[in-house]
Amino acid sequence: MLNNLNISHCYDVVIIGAGISGLACAQALKNAGKNVLVLEAKERIGGRLHSINYEDETFDLGASWIHGIDNNPIWEIAQNNEIETAIFNYIGSDFFHENGQVFTAQEKQEFVEYIQCIEKLFLESKQDSAQNALNDIFNNLTINSLSFSHNQLKKLLYSYFERFANDPFATELNQLSTQFQKYEGYFNGDEVIFPQGYSQILSTFCKDIAIEKNIQVNQMVLENNAVKIIDANDREYLASKIVVSVSLGVLKKNLIQFVPELPQQHQNAISKMGFGSFNKVFFELEDSLNLQANSNSNSFYYWVNGTWFNILDLSKIYNKPIYLMLFGGAQSEFIDKTTDVEVWDFIYKNLNTSLINLPIKPKRIFITRWGADEFNYGSFSFPAIGHSESLVATLNEPVEDRIFFTGEHCSLEYAGTVHGAYLNGLETAEKI
Repeated sequence: MLNNLNISHCYDVVIIGAGISGLACAQALKNAGKNVLVLEAKERIGGRLHSINYEDETFDLGASWIHGIDNNPIWEIAQNNEIETAIFNYIGSDFFHENGQVFTAQEKQEFVEYIQCIEKLFLESKQDSAQNALNDIFNNLTINSLSFSHNQLKKLLYSYFERFANDPFATELNQLSTQFQKYEGYFNGDEVIFPQGYSQILSTFCKDIAIEKNIQVNQMVLENNAVKIIDANDREYLASKIVVSVSLGVLKKNLIQFVPELPQQHQNAISKMGFGSFNKVFFELEDSLNLQANSNSNSFYYWVNGTWFNILDLSKIYNKPIYLMLFGGAQSEFIDKTTDVEVWDFIYKNLNTSLINLPIKPKRIFITRWGADEFNYGSFSFPAIGHSESLVATLNEPVEDRIFFTGEHCSLEYAGTVHGAYLNGLETAEKI
């Protein structure tokens, strides 16, 4: 397209963002006979699906898991396209004391039972924030433990829920809604990953869809019978309707100017919904940590300096000593701002006592920094204090039947997930 041209062509729909929701929406509209164009700010498609290949291995820097395969549409797509998956459930974790000793069977049983008890009490709480709710719960919780002292168990449990706010919600307890369990959004069944990368899914959405990359949209102008889209180079596009599938983080930064401004209720919804930073640290070592020597688990929690650290053992996936650590909330924001050396130093200083064979330097390391990504400003949405179904419903309401929003943050049942983004993309296409 040329600058400032008199546009003779008007698309039926222009979609801003080539993540999973935008691509699913585009495919559905294309199949319905619509003339569709997708504009993507990056040089690649996929959004927060991003697989990289390095020395014959594939690493998913964005989403990794199909969260529950029972009736999950992403699982169905993978099966229909014969895309390889591997089961990787990590709910049956092992827990370790600060001295590196694994919890006994009785300790683990007691600890898990108290976790489940507290989860039920959250649902009964009248507090707004998960932190205040947890404080109330502990003030009234009767602890009769055969394995832990009263104070020790309280510290372990409190830290566990601090960690739970980080993963899977990418935030801190004081920012998380007490009703977080209503919005977890997983399907039942095994959790699976893609040994050759989640991005394989994307090719199933891109057939015969017009996509322009490296197009950063700055402005959307509602005109009499169309919407005008203006990019960073003053190129203009016209569409009868537009679908905004950028991340909630981009919307919160007001990087796209809407003319006229979005209705106040849409602005309020964008402002009040949570969007957090969540980062991955993949690392390969020369020698195995032997985490699975006496366990069938692939998830290991280490209690260190009042904090739980979680290591996922990917050795059986890669046939090499490769591990993954997940960080959300404040720790993830720290990673967004620091170097690889500083991140590994943080990990090493916290875990070298519990893991005596942890080296000073890994063989190789891959670290994500989604919070510093100027086209995302975070990883996924979460139910912040004051979150409600009405906020999500507002974002799903089109503006003058011409501006539509889609994405994982627009999914009421499945926010924060790939399947949520996919399903919401299809729902948006249905509205159009």
